[in-house]
Amino acid sequence: GREKMPPDDDSVPVGASCGKQWLFIIRHGDRWDYAHPEWKKTAKRKGDPPLSSLGHRQAFETGHFLDSFFASKGISADRITFLCSPFVRCVQTADNILSQFQKTPGDAPETVVLKPEYSVWEIDGHGGANHACLPPMSERKCYFPRLDENHESLFVPTLPEPKIGIIDRCERAAKALNARYEYMPNTAIIIVTHAAACVALAKSAANLTLQDMNAAPPCGIYGLTRENHTEKWDIDHYSTKDGFNGYTSHISDLGEHTVPWNHFGPKDDGKNGYTGPPK
Repeated sequence: GREKMPPDDDSVPVGASCGKQWLFIIRHGDRWDYAHPEWKKTAKRKGDPPLSSLGHRQAFETGHFLDSFFASKGISADRITFLCSPFVRCVQTADNILSQFQKTPGDAPETVVLKPEYSVWEIDGHGGANHACLPPMSERKCYFPRLDENHESLFVPTLPEPKIGIIDRCERAAKALNARYEYMPNTAIIIVTHAAACVALAKSAANLTLQDMNAAPPCGIYGLTRENHTEKWDIDHYSTKDGFNGYTSHISDLGEHTVPWNHFGPKDDGKNGYTGPPK
């Protein structure tokens, strides 16, 4: 069962008894195929590229950051739910994040499982070709033992899906997330996913627009909160300095190959499809 709420005294970290539930939506780290375009010439699973060396470092830095954050808020391992897209770059990012938890009470690297969540997998628009590269989850688990292959996704999207279809899909996912994971104070839900899903899911959870969401950088963090069982989560305004709206202050090197993304528009619209806040 759940642990009792920590005592309200000076031994509790600041913010521990504030009653907030956190939702962290995080993009995977830098992609190997963007850093090494020649990879796709011989790759057997072109649609499922892994992280680059930089991407691994970014994920480790994200783990250090979240570990310190949860420790400061008094959020223990048994109060963390960790979901990730089944694409290998997201599984690697999530696994790296979790491996760095040392300060969070409850031995998170040994006790928190990774739940493969198909509802937040990659944007399509390619006839399902990238998704067809995914191996069975039983194979994934051979190399990522933290995966819970028995996890039942909120739903499994239908393929093929038009590029813009991910917006409605993430609206559905946000509602399904609220229905399954009810409000509980001093808890956290982490979702490691892709740029498009980061922007669309955060937008839907906060009941905002694409123009309210900063473009998603590699290992960028969208941190949302709620203090009761409401459908609407709160997120920082895109102009807030060091706000949790595409936060990257924990990353020492964002690289130049996996670029920030909020580009749901047509590429020939004069803005290269950019749909984020005014620049």
